[in-house]
Amino acid sequence: MSQTIDLTLDGLSCGHCVKRVKESLEQRPDVEQADVSITEAHVTGTASAEQLIETIKQAGYDASVSHPKAKPLAESSIPSEALTAVSEALPAATADDDDSQQLLLSGMSCASCVTRVQNALQSVPGVTQARVNLAERTALVMGSASPQDLVQAVEKAGYGAEAIEDDAKRRERQQETAVATMKRFRWQAIVALAVGIPVMVWGMIGDNMMVTADNRSLWLVIGLITLAVMVFAGGHFYRSAWKSLLNGAATMDTLVALGTGVAWLYSMSVNLWPQWFPMEARHLYYEASAMIIGLINLGHMLEARARQRSSKALEKLLDLTPPTARLVTDEGEKSVPLAEVQPGMLLRLTTGDRVPVDGEITQGEAWLDEAMLTGEPIPQQKAKAIASMPGQWYRTAVCCFVPVRLAAILRCHESFAWCARPRAASQKSVSWRIKSQPYLCR
Repeated sequence: MSQTIDLTLDGLSCGHCVKRVKESLEQRPDVEQADVSITEAHVTGTASAEQLIETIKQAGYDASVSHPKAKPLAESSIPSEALTAVSEALPAATADDDDSQQLLLSGMSCASCVTRVQNALQSVPGVTQARVNLAERTALVMGSASPQDLVQAVEKAGYGAEAIEDDAKRRERQQETAVATMKRFRWQAIVALAVGIPVMVWGMIGDNMMVTADNRSLWLVIGLITLAVMVFAGGHFYRSAWKSLLNGAATMDTLVALGTGVAWLYSMSVNLWPQWFPMEARHLYYEASAMIIGLINLGHMLEARARQRSSKALEKLLDLTPPTARLVTDEGEKSVPLAEVQPGMLLRLTTGDRVPVDGEITQGEAWLDEAMLTGEPIPQQKAKAIASMPGQWYRTAVCCFVPVRLAAILRCHESFAWCARPRAASQKSVSWRIKSQPYLCR
C-alpha cells in the first residue's frame, strides 16, 4: 500500500545536491515519486522511512522523519451517523455579516487627495468608517450607505469613483485600469521628454536661452510646441488642479500646474513683448515646463507599473485556492464548485489537496503546509477544532472539516492593505504647505 513519508534533510546546499538526492530515491523500485527541496523530501511509495533514510545517507547526506509516519492512502467511508453527529455538534453557520464596500478611485495624486476623498465618504449618511488607499486607488467603506451615494460624494469632491460588488470583477477592473494608466503615462512622458530634453541640451551647450531679435521666431515656435505638450501630455494636471481649486483645496497637481503654467506664461510674455523686460530678465523657461511634465509623468508610469506587478503577485497568491471542493453527503462523496460551498457542509481532504475554504477539522488530523501564509516550509499539525486557511497544501492521509467562513483569505489580504496608521494630521499639513508655497516663493 502506497504511503507518503516526509523527511527532514540535512547537508544539502545547492540544486545539485537536491538533484542527487532525488535521483537516489527515484532509483528505488519501491518509490513512486519523490519531491525534494534543500530542507525536506516528500516520498510516495511502499518503502519504509528507515530504507529511505539509508538511501539518502548512501548519497552522502543526512535525513530524519519530520513527523509521524503517514497512514496509507485509502478511500475513507464516513457513515451517515457521523454526518448526523457532525451536523448536531456544529450547526450550520451563516456567512459573516459584511457591510463593507469597496470603490475604485481615480484622479488622486497625493496625501491631500486621500484626506479629501476620505472626508467626503465619511460625510455620507450611514457611513461608519471610510479608509482610502492611495497606492491601490481604492476606498473601503463600512456602513449602510448605498454605492450610488458614495460615488456621488467622491465625484462631488472632484475625483472619480466606481463601485464593483463582485470581487473577481473588481480585481480584473483594477488590473485593466492599471494597465491603461501605465500606457497613458508612458506616451505622455515620451512626448514631453522628447520636446524638453533637446531644448534643454541646446540651451546648455549653446548657452542660448535668452530671446534676441535673431531667434525670437524660433523661440515662438518652441513655445507653441511646449503649449501643445502641456495640453496633450499634461492636461490632466491642469484639470485636476482646477477641480481642486473649485473645491477650495490644493494638491500636488496644483503645484505642477502652477509651476509649469507660470514658467510658460512668463516665457511667452518675454517672447512676445521683450521690450517690457530688462535685458538680463529675458531668459526663457519652455524646457522647464516640458521637463517637469515629462518627469512627473514618468514617475507616475513607474508607480503604475509597480502597482500592477504587485497586484499580479497578489492574484497568484489568491489563485492558490482550488476551484472545487470534495463534499461528503449521505449518498457519498462528490466534487462541487467552490462557489456552491456553504458554511456547515462537511468537506473531505486527501493527500495533495489544497484547503478550499476556512474550516474546523471534525475527523482525523492533518499536516498542512502553511508556507503561503507564514513562509515556514515545515508542515504544521492541525487537530480537531483547529481552523485552517484556504490555499494551504494538505500533506497527509484523510481528514474531514466543516467550513466556518468563506473568502476569509481575501479579507485577510484586504486587512493588510488597510492596516496603515492614520495620517490625517500630516495629510492636512501637506495641503497647507501646498497652499502657502506661492507666498513663500515671492
